[in-house]
Order: sequence, then structure tokens, then C-alpha cells
Amino acid sequence: METNLLLHHYNLQVVSDIDAMATVVEWFNQFNNKQISYQTWLEGQTALLEGFTNVVRHAHKHLSPETLVDLEVQMSPEYFQICIWDQGDVFDLEAAIESFNQETSQSEFNPLDHEFQWGCIFFLKLREDYGWTISYTRNLENRNCLLLKKQLGIL
Repeated sequence: METNLLLHHYNLQVVSDIDAMATVVEWFNQFNNKQISYQTWLEGQTALLEGFTNVVRHAHKHLSPETLVDLEVQMSPEYFQICIWDQGDVFDLEAAIESFNQETSQSEFNPLDHEFQWGCIFFLKLREDYGWTISYTRNLENRNCLLLKKQLGIL
């Protein structure tokens, strides 16, 4: 079995409470370094905060605030990846993003009329304009994973 020694894996577990955002931000600050560009780090931080907020406000809305959210970051010379694991209901993020893709392409689209869905609009922009891979899948343990991945140039 071959191990990629250049792969770095980091984890954080926090409660499903918006007040945990400070801990999430502090933890994510360690990735603002020379391994990835500041632009990629900033895009990732914004996506992480949007994803975490979605877990607290939507996925875990009917669960105890003590319900845990697992955060993971993987870094290698090839990619930068963020995973946000939640215990909420199934949600079809792909369908929501595609719906907004169609809506945003219409000339009369006004994002201010869609404040509740800004997260989907943001994820669409990350995917379309900045090259992020974004998916939301359910595993066999009834947990969901928001995967945010950016391919990097080989360093």
C-alpha cells in the first residue's frame, strides 16, 4: 500500500451552533499559507462558512444544537479539498444549483430577490467561474457530505 506523503489531512468537530463559527474560522486560518494561493484560500473559507451556516440553519434545524458537524480539509500539491459532514435530511444540491443556473442566465434575474438561496448562487459561481468541484452526497451512515474541491497546479 502506497501512502502519499504530500497529502495532509486535518479534522475539526464542532457543535451545530452558529456561535461555533468563530472556532471554525480560527481553525481554517491555518490554511492561509504558501501551499495554496490566497485567492483559493479565500474562496475555500467563504465556501466553508456558507456550508457550515447551511448545516446549522437548514440541515440540523430540527436537531439538537449539540449535534456534531465534522469538518475535514485535505491538501496536496494536486488539490485543496474541504468536506462538511452533517446529519440532516437528504437534499438535492445539484438540482438546486442547476435550477439557479437556469434562472441566473435570464436577463431579468435579480439576486437580491433570492436572498434565501444565495448559497446556491455562490456555489454555482464557485463551480462555473473558479473551477471548484461541488457535490453533496449521502453515505451509508445517513450522513451527508458537502464536498468542495479545487484542483491545483503541481507545485
